Order: sequence, then structure tokens, then C-alpha cells
Amino acid sequence: MRTYVVISCLIATTNALAAAPTTTPRAPLPFTSPKKVDEALRKNDPLLHLASRLIRDVNARRGVRSVYAWCRRADDVADEAGVDSAQALARLDEIEADLRAALQGAPRNAVDAGLAATFKSYPKLELEPFLAMLDGMRSEQKPEVRFERFEPDLRLYCERVAGGVGLMLLPLLGAADASPETKARAVDLGVAIQLTNILRDVGGDAVDLNRVYLPLEDLRATGAQLDDVLVGRLTPEYVQTVELQVARARELYASARLAVPDLPKSSRLVVYAIIELLEAIVDELEKRGGDSLTRKLKPSTPAVLGALVRAVRQSYGGGGGND
Repeated sequence: MRTYVVISCLIATTNALAAAPTTTPRAPLPFTSPKKVDEALRKNDPLLHLASRLIRDVNARRGVRSVYAWCRRADDVADEAGVDSAQALARLDEIEADLRAALQGAPRNAVDAGLAATFKSYPKLELEPFLAMLDGMRSEQKPEVRFERFEPDLRLYCERVAGGVGLMLLPLLGAADASPETKARAVDLGVAIQLTNILRDVGGDAVDLNRVYLPLEDLRATGAQLDDVLVGRLTPEYVQTVELQVARARELYASARLAVPDLPKSSRLVVYAIIELLEAIVDELEKRGGDSLTRKLKPSTPAVLGALVRAVRQSYGGGGGND
């Protein structure tokens, strides 16, 4: 359930990287070939898989998919049901150690070999967003997860686990020297996608993992009951709480749109597509009256096509955002 997934997209490791020296780590290692990465992206994040196909540069596509593979591995550890906190923390520590080893020229598996190659190809790709993501995931490894307020509590969590993905992708999309404002809006996009994922997965996170990401302050303000969320009970008060998060997500997507004209022309379409396709989930949530507890959110085919049309129109100067 991460927004880095949100920006994940593309063709993972090359044959040479897939053949790199590997070990058997304690943390799951689901990706050992470009084909497996592509299959996982298509299965787990079909909207992002669709957006990824719009990236023209082959090397950039491979780089983005190497980022996806690494993030997916970490996310699977962080969200694995039935694993105690100590074991999950140890696995996340291992993932960090594997990454550091790979960047020192000693990759232990194909995932880190692919990411290390991406770091080599894009020297301005920074390590910090990857480490911040792991820190955000570590913060979830406790019996229950709650956030008191959106600012700074939930916002900081979203920045760690997803906001940094925007920073990861800027160098791959030809914007390594982006302005501070553009970088801030890239973080906003990651936060928007993470907030969208939170809204999409409220029921499963609460019931299966005892994680409630909706700010407790907002639940109290609307009169929603935490116990209702934990058992997946839809109430009018819960819908009001969702509406507050929807408004925040839309503001963040609007902020992200403002940065796209500052990107290279070759990268604008894919970023507009990510924005429009992910915001289509928010559109679907509103059409369902705020119900993300009893049914899985998935935009319809016409909604997806409409999102792509809007992305093309914006990319080629034909108009604004979600109308």
C-alpha cells in the first residue's frame, strides 16, 4: 500500500544484472528477473504499469522499474501479516544493509544489483529517500498504528514512505537539477498517492493489521468511532472523515500538476498520467459515497481512458486537470 508504488513503473534488471551474485536473504526476494518485476507491477499496480509504458527512454524505464522492485520488496516486508515486529524490523535492517553493500560494489541479490546499476547510471540519484522510506516502514512495526493529526503526524509518515519516491524519480525523468519548488511538489505527489492508497485500503489495514491511518483528530471532529473503522462498519461520520482526506489529496495532486511544466517535455506525459490515473481512484471513492470499507476501489475502464485523455491534453498544452 505505498505511494512509491506510486511512482514505480518500468523495466527492472537487465540480463547481466539478473545474473549478478546472489544470496538467500531472510527478507523475501520475489524479483529475480525483469519479467517477474513486470508481472508484479502489472498485478499489484496496474495503473502505474499503464503509466510506465509511456516512458520513452529505455534506460529510464529500466531505472524506474529497478526502483519499483526495491520498494516492492521493502513494502512486502512492512505489510506482511503474521510477522512479529522484531522479525519485520530485522528484515528491514537487512534490506538497508543489502542496499549499502550494493552501492559499495558488492550486491547480494538481483534487486539490489539492478538498483545499484541505476545509481551508477544516474549519479544525482540520492540515497536519502530510500533510507527515509525504510524509516517510515519501521515506524509501522508495532501492535497498533494510529496518527493523531494530519500535520505533522500522517504527513510526515507519507513523506517518508512515498513522498521521497518523487525525489527518486526526478533524476530518471531528466530533472536531476530540478528547483527546490519542483522537488517539493514531487514530494506532494508522493504524499497524494500515499493518501490515496490509505483511503483505498482503510478496511484491510484496520481489520487485518490493526492500522488506522485516518487522523484521530478528524475522526473526533466528525463524530466517527474508531471501533467502527476497526470492524469495517460504514457510517455517515466515517464518510465525512474520508471527505476531509479526499480534499487534502486533491490539493496535493493540484500542487503536483503545477510542477509538470518544469519537467523535460519527454517526461511530462508519464507524470500527468500518474496524477490522472491515481486521482481517478479518488473520483471512484467519491462516486461510491466514500465507501472504501466494504468494497475494493478500482476505476472503471472509461474512467481510466478519460484519465489518459486528460493526461495527453495537458501534456500537449490542451488544458488543465480533472474536470
